[in-house]
Order: sequence, then structure tokens, then C-alpha cells
Amino acid sequence: MNKRGLQYFTLSEIEPRVWFMLTGCNFHCKGCFRPARDGGGTLLTADETLERMEQACLNYYGKVPAETMITGGEPTLDKEYLLTLVKGLKEKGFEKIVLMTNGYALGEDETYVTELEEAGLTEAHVDVKAFSEDVHNSYTGKSNKPVLSAIEKLNASGIELLIQTVYMPGIVDATEIEQIAKFLASVNKDIKYRINPFVPIFAYEQVTRRPTLEEIERAYEIASRYLPNAIISRSCYREYPTPPPQKTWITVYPDLTAKRRGMEDQKEDRLSWLNGIRPRESVVKDWQNEEWDFTLRHSLVGISESPVNQSGLKEEKEVQPIKVKFPLSLHELTKTRWTELDCDGEATIEDVMKSLTDKYGDKFRETVMATDRDTGSIKIKRSFNVYLNGMNIKNRKGIKTEVHGNDEIIILSWVSGG
Repeated sequence: MNKRGLQYFTLSEIEPRVWFMLTGCNFHCKGCFRPARDGGGTLLTADETLERMEQACLNYYGKVPAETMITGGEPTLDKEYLLTLVKGLKEKGFEKIVLMTNGYALGEDETYVTELEEAGLTEAHVDVKAFSEDVHNSYTGKSNKPVLSAIEKLNASGIELLIQTVYMPGIVDATEIEQIAKFLASVNKDIKYRINPFVPIFAYEQVTRRPTLEEIERAYEIASRYLPNAIISRSCYREYPTPPPQKTWITVYPDLTAKRRGMEDQKEDRLSWLNGIRPRESVVKDWQNEEWDFTLRHSLVGISESPVNQSGLKEEKEVQPIKVKFPLSLHELTKTRWTELDCDGEATIEDVMKSLTDKYGDKFRETVMATDRDTGSIKIKRSFNVYLNGMNIKNRKGIKTEVHGNDEIIILSWVSGG
């Protein structure tokens, strides 16, 4: 059986979830930030990969989780390997199997998408690097025609589809975003589309700068004319906003040694990767200048930079209103990025949601909340996450989580992956 390079597994510390980081890629994107693209790792068959994944999860979680993401590098390079991996994951009880791909191989092979669906793939995230053929060729070294074909094939399948594009000033900017949005709308106007801001500090080549907030918001406005499910990426905030409840994750290597890693470890990995391309000192300087500069992303999603009381104890302080911040996807309803609600004593997230419904109407309730058929109680829809002082309420008492004056609630549009 064929073998692929496995760099490592990543295990979430917040809820059971495992990522596969496969190595090697058929694109040579100038702004790539993934060391996995250049190969390496430990060569394993799909069955060997599954065995080690299962052991890693049992060691850490005591069980095999229900959700996984296959990423890289480019996971689709070996069809037999990927199909065996997906089938094996389904047989082991995984309910959500997500593939992150550039789509090229899926478009070239007429049966690849169908076979992946039959194997058990539930979701695909496709990176559309550019719409213009010349831009795509120049940036990746490949045509984008198979990528666009893959999107059509995935849309026609039962696999849930998300498209994402990195906004790169002067390369893939508002003009390209509009062309991509038009194409996607011609396929299916309800396709989910995510715009990611380019972060230059660890790009393979320093091809452009980071986009401004105004540029990203302009791109979102243009895309949303064609696609109602367009969003601006939260990127690394899928599991935690700022301030994060934790800043690390568990990396398990193919020999099953495990390490709790953080941003500093990731920095060192990428510094090592780029060491042969440009002087380490220049990359370190870039890093120090940005220090994972969250300013742009904070502005995009309305995340506060105020510190969280880590002790879990409420400080003695004057009662103040509760602040609620909204994602761009709700701005059409709320007409504002944030609002404040009076808090007389203690309340719950459920009380806050009812107050927001009173303020913004039934359309807000229908968009954000659902009614449990069995109990009649309200709940937050799967497409949204709610954070209280930086902690996902799923990790507390859910909608019954207590809130107090001066607390901050953030409602974020949820898109898997990141």
C-alpha cells in the first residue's frame, strides 16, 4: 500500500478533535506559510496512520473523538491513501470528517469526489487562490481550471462545502474577490465563503503586505453582494478568541511522543523552515514587530483586548452593564458592532439572548437561536459560538451560564476549520 509523509497529529485541548498534518504539495504558493508543503515527516500507510492516530487519541482523551480534519501540505496527492484514511475514520466512528484542499486533484479526476463521499467525507474546505488564470499560474505554478471544476463537483455532491481565499493586496484583492464571488454564486449562491487576511511574517516569499481593515471589509462587502454566507475569517479563533482560555495545543508525533506546544514553538518551526531562504534575524525582527498582531482580527470580529480574571473569582466592583459584541454577519440586523444591556444582579446567557430579541426583533432570534423540540428551551444555533469573557459557553454551563455586570459577551459566526 502507498505511503504518505505524516508530520504530526494535533489534538485540541478544549474538546476532542484531531488534525492530520500530511506533507507534500502540488502547488508552490509564493506566500505559503506551511513547512509541511515541502515534504518530510514519517512515511506511513493509511492503516498505519489510523493506528497511530487512534492510539494518540486514546492516550490523551481516553477515547476516539467524533471530529477530525485532514490537512497539510495537500492531502489529495495520493487517492488510494486518502480514500483508505477516510474510510477508516468512518469505521472508527468519526461523524465529522473534514478535508482541507487546494482542490486541484479533485477537479482533474472525474470520480475522486464521488469516491470520497462514498468513503465517508462529510465536509471539504477548498482554497481558491485566485480566479484569474494568469494570477493563479504565477502564484501557485498551476492552472485554476481543475480547482473551479472541483468546486462544481463538490457542490453537486452531498459533501458540505466551504470556499476560502487569502486577501493579498496587489495580488488577490477586491477585484479577484469579486470574480471569485461571482463564480461561486453562479454555482450556488448559498456556498459558504471565507476571506482570510494575508499574514506576511512567515510567508515563503515576502510577496506583499498585510491588508488593512478597510481593505478586508471592502472585500467582504463586495463578496456579500453575491454570497449571503460570506464571512471574514477568524482564522486562529475557531477555538479561542482573545484573550484565549489557553494558548497551547497537543502535538503528537508519528512515534507517539507528545508535546504541549504554543505560538513560540510554531515560531521556531517556521524559523527553521525559512532559515535557508532569508536570514533568521530578519524573520525574528518581523515576528517581534508583529508578535502575532491581533489588531486586525480583533477589529474584524469585535474581540476585546481587556484582560480576563483568571482566578474565576469576581472582583468587588461597581455593577456595570453587560457588553455584547456582534460579528459582521449580524450587523445588518443590529446596525452596530456592539451594544450594552443593563444587568440588575445576576442573569444568564439565555436572559441576554431574550433581551437581544426584544431589542432587535424576531429576525435576530430566528438567526441566532433555535428551539429544542423536546424541551421547548432555546439554544444557540450551530452556526454561532458565544463567548463570555473569552471562554466558550460550551465549556461552562451553556446557555445557562451566569453573567454579571461588566462582563463581555461575544457572538461569533462559526465556521469549522481554522
